[in-house]
Amino acid sequence: NYKRMPCSAPADSGSAYLKGCSMKLVHRDIEKNGTGQVVLIPEESEDMWHLYNLVSTGDSLKSTTIRKVKEESATGSSSASKVRTVLTLSVEAVEFDTIACTVRIKGRNIQENQYVKMGAYHTIDIQLNQRLTLAKLQWDIISIDRLGEQYVSHDACC
Repeated sequence: NYKRMPCSAPADSGSAYLKGCSMKLVHRDIEKNGTGQVVLIPEESEDMWHLYNLVSTGDSLKSTTIRKVKEESATGSSSASKVRTVLTLSVEAVEFDTIACTVRIKGRNIQENQYVKMGAYHTIDIQLNQRLTLAKLQWDIISIDRLGEQYVSHDACC
């Protein structure tokens, strides 16, 4: 329940909005050497376009996803169920689905969990209002500009 505000105005929760769009920038941790990560929440269809242009091959992206898990019973029969889990992928491909208004991130899992082994391929479909963490080894000037040179937190206001 956040109000939409221009980039120069504070957000209700202490988070900020990206320059030129309403995507919420929850956290920003970019070092002087260019490495770092941001936590984002796309809130409008235009935000999905900005996200598509922000994510690159070689980045890592962490978000919730649905994974089909096969289980084998003691009798040898197998069944499949879908589980919600958090995965971190090394990005290999990025697609923008204009009809579904999603950004599809394809890559290999780089943090093993109980459902997905290290190195397993997976696709995460980022949807509106889905929180994600995007990490880059080198944030270039274009990507940093897309985030906005400065953002105003609730604490910095007034």
